[in-house]
Amino acid sequence: MTVVAGIVCEYNPFHNGHWLQIRKLREEHGAEAVVCAMSGCFMQRGEPAVAGKACRAMMALSCGADLVIELPALYATRSAYWFALGGVSLLAATGATHLAFGAETDDLEALRKTADRLARPDAAYQEGLRRFLDAGLPFAEAQAKALHDGDSHDFVPSLPNDRLALSYLQVIAERGLPLKPLLIPREGAAYHETKLPASAIASATAIRHRLEEGAGLHRSRGLSAAQMAGLGLSAYIPEAALSCLAGTPLVFPADAAPIQLALLRRADLQALAELPDMSEGLEYRAYDAASRAGSMAEFYRRLKTRRYPLTRLQRMAAHLLIGYRDSHAALLPGGPPYLRILGASEAGRRLLHQIKKQPPVPVIAKTSQIKGLAAADRHAAAAWELELRASAMYSLLRGDDYTAGNPEYLFSPMML
Repeated sequence: MTVVAGIVCEYNPFHNGHWLQIRKLREEHGAEAVVCAMSGCFMQRGEPAVAGKACRAMMALSCGADLVIELPALYATRSAYWFALGGVSLLAATGATHLAFGAETDDLEALRKTADRLARPDAAYQEGLRRFLDAGLPFAEAQAKALHDGDSHDFVPSLPNDRLALSYLQVIAERGLPLKPLLIPREGAAYHETKLPASAIASATAIRHRLEEGAGLHRSRGLSAAQMAGLGLSAYIPEAALSCLAGTPLVFPADAAPIQLALLRRADLQALAELPDMSEGLEYRAYDAASRAGSMAEFYRRLKTRRYPLTRLQRMAAHLLIGYRDSHAALLPGGPPYLRILGASEAGRRLLHQIKKQPPVPVIAKTSQIKGLAAADRHAAAAWELELRASAMYSLLRGDDYTAGNPEYLFSPMML
């Protein structure tokens, strides 16, 4: 059986841990092709990508990926379940046979058993989830406690990678998708580690922090390979990927903060209430916090509670920035309305040829193709409009020249 391995990813940025995963897929699992569904301009935590999608797609291709497709902002900036649904649905549409993912645990059967329970929740779980949510816990914590409640021996997720792993498996179970899971336990630094380790596998968080420390006034034109090596990053990013990153304009959350705070201060209660996940009167607290805070960091401090963790608040601010409204949520269950190509190797182009014979959703290689699709499909039109807004805001943060119009219309897939 031909193994086509799919990965849902952000590559923010691509590093040795990602490279190791792709190598293992080929060497240990016999993958003949590796397909990546990658976030575009904004990440699941609500932060802008440290480098643009073209750069990050080429980093992946230069280190062994064969096909990189875009996870639309419609899904990329939402909670774990919707992020997973978007990515897994796209990978299934490519004909991928396996879904590869990392986790803190190596017990796939425990993950699968718990995911099956989430896909078909019983009364005890549903009652426990309601009880813990009513007690003021955030959803992730309430879900973990509901799984652990009583005599249950379900796997209890505590870290983002585990929650995503459960979400991937839950989507596969709910939708009956023909994707076989390949669990590759996480190696190296912890997910939230902010310092570069002695080992060769650092967290993406630590790498971004070092990039921000070294970028200074050079972020709009990026750092050279020599400058990044001087920061010690050549020990954590494969040479081929580092070459792609060299000279690329860099973007950090601090670049978006002044615009986000201005938008928050200008927004009225109705505009805030229309943002996704703005429930239980949170808009009133956000409105008050925005009027008092002198920075986004202070805004988050004023608003953050056990019920409303930082990542949820960061997504809220990102949604305000890119024009994501609660009305978009109605589109999510249908899955991504198109499959957009960001880049491909020679093997990836052969795979594309097979996909195009009977595509489950339209395949977009040129942005001109999407105009006709958007005119005929309201779902596609809304998803594409959101992508254009996200790209326009990201372009502003990166300091692009606007004379050429929205950069999405200038994008061409990276071909290796």
